[in-house]
Amino acid sequence: MNTHKDFFHFVSHTPPLLKMSRIIHPGPIIEGKKKERHIHKIHHMDNQLIVLNNPGKKDILYLKKKYNFHPIHLEDVSSTLQRPKIDIEENYIFLVLHFPHFNHETHKIESNELDLFLTKNDVIAVKHHPFLPFDEMVKNLCNKKKERVEFFEKGAGFLLYRLIDNLVDSIFPLLDQIDKGLELIDKEVYTKSPKNVVENLSFLRRNVIVFQTFIRPEMNAFLTINEIHHPLMDKELKTYFTNITDHLKKIWDRLEDINELSGNLSSNFESYVSYKTNETIKVLTVFSVILLPLTLLSGIYGMNLANLPLADHPLAIFIIGLFMFSIVTSMLIFFKIKNWI
Repeated sequence: MNTHKDFFHFVSHTPPLLKMSRIIHPGPIIEGKKKERHIHKIHHMDNQLIVLNNPGKKDILYLKKKYNFHPIHLEDVSSTLQRPKIDIEENYIFLVLHFPHFNHETHKIESNELDLFLTKNDVIAVKHHPFLPFDEMVKNLCNKKKERVEFFEKGAGFLLYRLIDNLVDSIFPLLDQIDKGLELIDKEVYTKSPKNVVENLSFLRRNVIVFQTFIRPEMNAFLTINEIHHPLMDKELKTYFTNITDHLKKIWDRLEDINELSGNLSSNFESYVSYKTNETIKVLTVFSVILLPLTLLSGIYGMNLANLPLADHPLAIFIIGLFMFSIVTSMLIFFKIKNWI
């Protein structure tokens, strides 16, 4: 069994939530105009969530005309290579967040980037790839009125918090799967071949390190929330976002624990392999030492020389054999006394 292929059970690919543009209200679904292709909206009261899937030039132009976002931020949402950050502007707050997922094709931890704008009444989410936890959440907001009311009831800022909080919570099952993977490797240490164990352990540790590179800058970004002075980020909302920071710290602490455990497991495995190797070498050395005098004696009597001791004796073969046996027995007793075998 290839552990690195089996210890995660986390779906990382799903078709786009909506293939055609729609404006989604609490009531009937209405087809959107062609110029809003790729843009999906969920309205409730005075607030709305706008989702852009893989935005093109027309979508970026739409954001520029309607919200007058800074050109740098519009450039950021066109790229998927941004580091997590929180930028403050006069009329809006811009966030770049990364959420890890497991790619079942490459068996590696990868990241889904989600760009978010918070305005007075709207939250705009921009993504470039299918993102299962987010897509499922948007689908539920479309179809479940109760959940939609819970998300939207306290305004756009609270909506942003609920979206991020749910996405951060979706990371914990992935951590659980990494824990299970580590347990599987621990069980394989004494049953599987060293090659498999090393491969699986290396894969897990690589994924944990990559995981940490996604979480650390995001955690640092949210630590600055209390320093933000902006009408859209009041004291109550800061309290909610502090909860997200706490969750990210928990994730980071668990990753640190997993990293430490995997490091200890790696050290123990190296010690075990070294012990097994030394045992094998010890056995081979004992055989070599025992065979050395026998080989020497056989070599001497194999020479074509005259006057060798016992060479003409009728029982020479039995005497020499007994002598060889006594040598082997003596050496084995000596090795046993010394605890070498």
